[in-house]
Amino acid sequence: MTAGGHVDELGHQSGEGSAGGQAAGPNEADRLITEAAARADLLRSRHAVFGREMHPRAAMFLARAARATAAVPQRSEGERSGDAGAGDRAPGSTADPRAVQLAELGEPAAGRSASHVLPALRDAVFGSSLLPHATAGPEIVPLPAAPALVCDSAEHILRVNSALLRLSGRDTDGPAVHPADAMRGGHEPGGGLFGLTLSQLVVGPDADARLVRVDGSRVRVRVVRWELPGAGLSAVVLVELDDCSALASRVVDPGWTAELERLARVGTWTFDLATSTLHRSETLQELYRSLGVDPDGAGSAPVEGQQVALLCQSLRSGARAGDHHLDLPLPGNRMLSCRAEVECSDDGTPVRLVGVVHDVSAERLARRRVELSGQRFADLMSIVPSGVALVDPSGRVVDANPGLCRLLDTSLERLRGIQAAALSVDELLIPDTWPAEVPAADGGPVLPGWLRPVPPGAGHAYRVGAAPLRRGDGTTVWCEMAVSVTSADDGGWFWLVACTDISDRRRAAEVLRSAGTVDELTRLPNRAACLELVDRLLTGASRYRVAVVCGDLDDFARVNSSLGYEAGDDLLLTLAGRLQRELPVSCTAGRLSGDEFVVICSDHTEVGGPDLLAKVVADLLTTTITVHGRPVQLTASVGLATSLPTGEARAADLLRFAEAAMHDAKRRQSRGAIGMATDGIMSSATQALDLEAELREAIAGDSLVLEYQPVVGPDGTVLSAEALVRWPHPDRGLISPADFLPVAQRSGLLRELDLWVLRTAAREAAGWPEHRGRKPAVAINLAGLLPSEVDFLTVVSDTLIDAGLAWNRLVLELVETSLVALPPHALAAMAELVERGLRFAVDDFGTGYSSLARLKELPAQIVKVDRSFVTGIADCPADFAVARAVVDMARAMGRTTVAEGVETADQFHVLRGIGVDAYQGWLFSRPLPAVRLRDVLLQGRIPTPASATPATPAT
Repeated sequence: MTAGGHVDELGHQSGEGSAGGQAAGPNEADRLITEAAARADLLRSRHAVFGREMHPRAAMFLARAARATAAVPQRSEGERSGDAGAGDRAPGSTADPRAVQLAELGEPAAGRSASHVLPALRDAVFGSSLLPHATAGPEIVPLPAAPALVCDSAEHILRVNSALLRLSGRDTDGPAVHPADAMRGGHEPGGGLFGLTLSQLVVGPDADARLVRVDGSRVRVRVVRWELPGAGLSAVVLVELDDCSALASRVVDPGWTAELERLARVGTWTFDLATSTLHRSETLQELYRSLGVDPDGAGSAPVEGQQVALLCQSLRSGARAGDHHLDLPLPGNRMLSCRAEVECSDDGTPVRLVGVVHDVSAERLARRRVELSGQRFADLMSIVPSGVALVDPSGRVVDANPGLCRLLDTSLERLRGIQAAALSVDELLIPDTWPAEVPAADGGPVLPGWLRPVPPGAGHAYRVGAAPLRRGDGTTVWCEMAVSVTSADDGGWFWLVACTDISDRRRAAEVLRSAGTVDELTRLPNRAACLELVDRLLTGASRYRVAVVCGDLDDFARVNSSLGYEAGDDLLLTLAGRLQRELPVSCTAGRLSGDEFVVICSDHTEVGGPDLLAKVVADLLTTTITVHGRPVQLTASVGLATSLPTGEARAADLLRFAEAAMHDAKRRQSRGAIGMATDGIMSSATQALDLEAELREAIAGDSLVLEYQPVVGPDGTVLSAEALVRWPHPDRGLISPADFLPVAQRSGLLRELDLWVLRTAAREAAGWPEHRGRKPAVAINLAGLLPSEVDFLTVVSDTLIDAGLAWNRLVLELVETSLVALPPHALAAMAELVERGLRFAVDDFGTGYSSLARLKELPAQIVKVDRSFVTGIADCPADFAVARAVVDMARAMGRTTVAEGVETADQFHVLRGIGVDAYQGWLFSRPLPAVRLRDVLLQGRIPTPASATPATPAT
């Protein structure tokens, strides 16, 4: 359909007939379309003329035309009849109601009303200037303000406006310009286009034509034509295509656009296919500079060359014009996203290539981080031994990790989609009424008891101590659950459930529950059961006659070390059976710990009184038992405690008093002693508890102090000093180590005490003065911190490093029994410390149970001869022989010897005569405070007794 046809149709749809046309009858009027249909036809006309992608000016033109069409007043049927009765039609006109009169003169034709024309539509399309009344011809067509002309059917130019003359570079003076247009353009009539054809002025297709200017240059335009009905004329409007950029510059500030591109790190380029020229935007050049990219490739192909070559090759092969995307990696983990496409004219002819370059380094890094985070989470879930599941709000398992598959002995495919309720045992399933609008009774989700809604986040997580889950084979596994709510990608949420198998823990708890009152080895009542029994007896009628006897075997450790732990267990079983068989009826035997037994008597008067009860228990524990074919003689120390006449004692107090009496008996008599819980002993036991608490506070509060006793060589040179702990109590004064060390041993404080001594001594020794280029070492006796502990090497190393003490300035002293039968890791730790320079000493050698032959097996570099041999070395042949044998063996094995407790000159001379390397005792110095020790160390030497020739002890 031609443009004129569209205009005719628009006039028809608007209800206009031709001048002098026949009247439109009622049936004819019913066929007129509505205003909305007129607008739709106008839209189709616009697409036919301009194409789907319309120039902005054309869009504004059609908008004005549509508004003018909408503004046409609707006429009544009477008015339409009046029009039909008008008889003044122009000659040659037709009765076709689709014809339209585009120009209306100053005065309306006779018999016509001004309302019968479309002045608003005319003005919207061609401008508002009108000519005086004249005959039909090119002058009656008012041209728009845009470049336009009128030509005849042979395309000879009949009329142009000043805008076209300016666009073509011609003079605006001359008769070619209509006077009204000249007035609107501000020019006098002039020009010289009459006689030319439209093809001489405009070349190329209408969609992408070229206007030939006077100077020979060409302007890219689009040609829009209208056929003028009834006149044999055509109106032509030239739309300058380059005006699109100008219009865009008026609508959007180019500076804003460039700034937005900089913020987005985007740049553009174009490649003109006709001239093969590449143009980059300023923002693209800035982007290349910021990334250190040479866009021209330092003489080689430019950055955009690959995309240009690929798209050009695609065009040459006849392929459909498309786009191309390329990711260009750059150093430093950066990347450019390059996208290019072919831009074509309306007729499909490729015109140029357009490209957009975007710096996606940040997006790529963020995406990579998200991918790595997801991969780390997946890897973590795959190695987590616990089971983890995602459950949706309907209670359905969405995903699970391999740990849960192993836990439930099933596959991931079977777990996905299963209801969490199906994993629980039936008795734990409860209908959940959440959400409230879909209760379980009405078909809502049935959730297990361990799922309940909570706000998202780990802070709102909750734990379920134990819940049974059904495994794939139908068995039950008990799990501890940690449940939280996490967000989903679509804005929803999931339950995040972590399951830990506690079946073994529950079984152990069951065993402990059943064995909570029974000793596992002897099957006697344990401490808890004994306390419960005593408490029950103390509330009965005979509470004043309750007695408790504690018995502890003497030197039971030698049975384990000599015959083995199995032999020791057999011996304890035999004693337990003996007690159960031979105790009086009113007595109950129990095992407290290790080799310590207890006998609880509900009424000691039935067995002859408390004293006789204690003797009976001691006799039962003192016996000879054959173990593994060897007879073992046993003795035991016992302690007795009875309930107070006031009945105020508790079971724990009664048991504690009996144990205190037993330990007191051991101190007074080494074997087979019987002790009674007197007021003094009970008070001492209570004080021991107070002393234990105070000792803990003293260690934690750094309230202890160290004294040092020098160890000298034969010439009096101070070789080292042994650190000795002292406790200056704020109320009790100086407490002897003989009083608080047993408390520390019974309360398990020996390790903490050793750690304090080690740290303090290392710190103080690091600041000791040197004498003749060397500093003395510090010796520390360990009783709780032993090489057999796993962290022994780490603790010692860290302490020396923190204190800044050299390795060769520390000597660790351990008793002989602590160095016997050490495990491999302990020997390895000691070997590594010795390699660094630290030395170990055997303290009190000769007082243990090993023979002298064991000396070669002990991992120590120093042997300290016990004071029990030193005391009588000057006048006792046995002590002399033992001391000499120890010194000779130590020298033969490359070890040095230190004599302890040297108090007389005779002892010193004898010890020096047999080859002892160092000496320690009151003969040289008592233990000194740290300040006084510094004075001694500054002297560097302590006087020794004058040389003498001691007599050899008599044999």
